[in-house]
Amino acid sequence: MDCVKLVLFCMLYPFLCQLAFSSSLPHLCSKDQPHALLQFKQMFTINPNASDYCRRSRTLSWNKSTDCCSWNGVQCDEMMRQVIDLDLYCSGLQGKFHTNSNLFQLSNLKQLDLSYTDFFGSLISPKFGELSNLTHLNLSRSSFTGIIPTEISHLSKLQVLCIWTVVAYGLRLGPYNFKLLLNNLTQLRQLDLDSVNISPTIPLNFSSYLTTLWLTRTQLRGILPKRVFHLSNLEDHSLPHNSLTGPIPSNISGLQNLQYLYLTSNYLNGTIRSWIFSLPSLTYLNMRNNTFSGKIQEFKSKKLFYVILKQNQLEGPIPKSLLDQQYLQTLILS
Repeated sequence: MDCVKLVLFCMLYPFLCQLAFSSSLPHLCSKDQPHALLQFKQMFTINPNASDYCRRSRTLSWNKSTDCCSWNGVQCDEMMRQVIDLDLYCSGLQGKFHTNSNLFQLSNLKQLDLSYTDFFGSLISPKFGELSNLTHLNLSRSSFTGIIPTEISHLSKLQVLCIWTVVAYGLRLGPYNFKLLLNNLTQLRQLDLDSVNISPTIPLNFSSYLTTLWLTRTQLRGILPKRVFHLSNLEDHSLPHNSLTGPIPSNISGLQNLQYLYLTSNYLNGTIRSWIFSLPSLTYLNMRNNTFSGKIQEFKSKKLFYVILKQNQLEGPIPKSLLDQQYLQTLILS
């Protein structure tokens, strides 16, 4: 028995020594991290009007006299003290985003949010593709322009990708690049693109993990394919403000978790399929500004909050199930 204890002690001794040593060190972020963050900060000014609609800029608290893991918007790994989360949402940053930004030295980043900043029409750097540990990337409303680089498709761990822009900036992702992105980002759970020119037709190789598919003003055209509804984990399915045509596919099943369905402002026609009225979790339904015809059927969901079906050619009485909804706040049918 003593021999067994001795063997166990010898096995555990190096680990115990390392633990004791690391616990005696100050829990500061790795020395190269604050330098990279401060250099990144110095490339931008703070929009003095940002406080009218955003929070106080998080970067104002950044200074070299404090641990960067304690800075606003910065989160570090507890063991290695590497920056893993950088949240600069709506922080008032404005200026050119350089393609070789010091930001890309933060190779352990898992979550990066640069949304609602103003990068003055900068290009999206290919170096984003070098942040290979990213699981969340949000570049929405950041005034980027040009082509979304192919290197984004190298982020194989990505679970959330959000890129919104305005038409004036003209962000685009070519058909080949979009297919490549979908082929490589097999872990995607949320894909949210707004006013990004991606492709004339809907690709069919979406991640089976998707819970949110939002492709707004992405210049999609052609028949709405049946396979785009064969994503059983979907909770939010939104393809508004495109040029999709034809009827909604029939005989769709398995969308037990679907809560949001937006097909607004397309060129869809035919009847609104019965499977839509049978969705048990449906909360938001917006299909206005198409050419749907026929009657509105009874809804199975008891959770409806928002229903807009106007600017179609629907007829018949209002279903009793709509009138009996407890949580309904918005109903527009005319």
